[in-house]
Amino acid sequence: MPGTADRAPQTPHPGPRPAAAMSDSERGWSLSFSGCGFLVFYHLGATRCLSERAPHLLRDARMFFGASAGALHGVTLLAGVPLDRTLQVLTDLVQSARSRTLGVLHPSFSMVRFLREALHRHLPANVHQLISGRMCISLTRVSDWQNVLVSDFQSKDEVVDALICSSFIPFFFGLIPPTFRGVRYVDGGFSDSSPFFDDKATITVSPFLGEHDICPKVKSTNFLHMDVSKLSLRFCLENVYLIHKVLFPPDIKVLGERFLRGYLDAVRFLEEKGICDRPHPSPSVPSGAPEFLPFSWETTRPEASPGGTAWQRRPEVAELLDHLRVHLLPWDESILETLSPTLIAGLSEALKPRGGCLSKICSFLPVKVMSYVMLPCTLPLESAVTVVQRLVLWLPDIPADVQWLLSTSFQVCSRGVTQLLPTSSRA
Repeated sequence: MPGTADRAPQTPHPGPRPAAAMSDSERGWSLSFSGCGFLVFYHLGATRCLSERAPHLLRDARMFFGASAGALHGVTLLAGVPLDRTLQVLTDLVQSARSRTLGVLHPSFSMVRFLREALHRHLPANVHQLISGRMCISLTRVSDWQNVLVSDFQSKDEVVDALICSSFIPFFFGLIPPTFRGVRYVDGGFSDSSPFFDDKATITVSPFLGEHDICPKVKSTNFLHMDVSKLSLRFCLENVYLIHKVLFPPDIKVLGERFLRGYLDAVRFLEEKGICDRPHPSPSVPSGAPEFLPFSWETTRPEASPGGTAWQRRPEVAELLDHLRVHLLPWDESILETLSPTLIAGLSEALKPRGGCLSKICSFLPVKVMSYVMLPCTLPLESAVTVVQRLVLWLPDIPADVQWLLSTSFQVCSRGVTQLLPTSSRA
């Protein structure tokens, strides 16, 4: 498989794939995680379910695909980063964004810097060897806005650069697109948000209501769909809400509900395809779980073992489950009773707010109101400090970036003049 390949137009999703195509050991199967921003918690929940109830789907998968946050999840999955550590990093990211007055739009918040530092800190040094040939990252090339899939990497830095490019949203994360091997790319979701090569042998995962294999179901008779950047979406208010939360994260407990939503939808998929039977109460992780997806929730605390009903009575656990039950289908309600107390307890523990007394004080309503009142005074100062910090970090890249800006501006002006000239003059 080539390391970098331009994408030919794909046919729309024909609907759920037959189970035989996904369990054919000779043909093989793949998994594709769609771009979804902060809703990546859904991918974590679905992956957790697959690792418990059908570990061979992860262990023996021929290829993993991902765009934006889906690519980040796929790489950490193959690199063996523990699920609870990934959840911890994402929780810190959400809390860091929500702690600011303007959220992700605050000038002091830098998504690119946070992701780059987290990837360098948590990914192993040989991550390029672990994912090469197994992970395809979707990128959108700036020069012609074409989709490119990258699956071959020579170093850890290349992996990080590709992930940053695949997640970069222009004007939201910055003005100048990042580079991968000297070429400018932006979010892969702009050109292909749900990449794959063989649609009949690929399990697609998406947190949006649509026609993917693992995705939420809705209690509606509205069957109208649309394809946006190869992503199947149902016309409903729930999807409007979810699209908004891609860039503007909700409360961390809502994202915890997305995690459990992904888990339940994956259980439904496995049962509908006959890959596993209806689960029994309080399942435990099988001994055949894939080695590259370690967990620590099962061994962190003695009281977190299956059957530990004390954890189920904790206020944060009850709040998480109550929030989830609001949108459940009857089928999901019965499956919810089979979830291990260890899973719920570990998720609640990972989603606990951190930051000490200062963080709790800042969360009080009077303090939040005061922060908004003082915004006209504090924002200019914070903006000035942020601009200075970014200029210092930008110094090594200024020549190349300025040259690219001038070249791009010249090309845009040339095309504009060409379009304005009469046909006879151009002839």
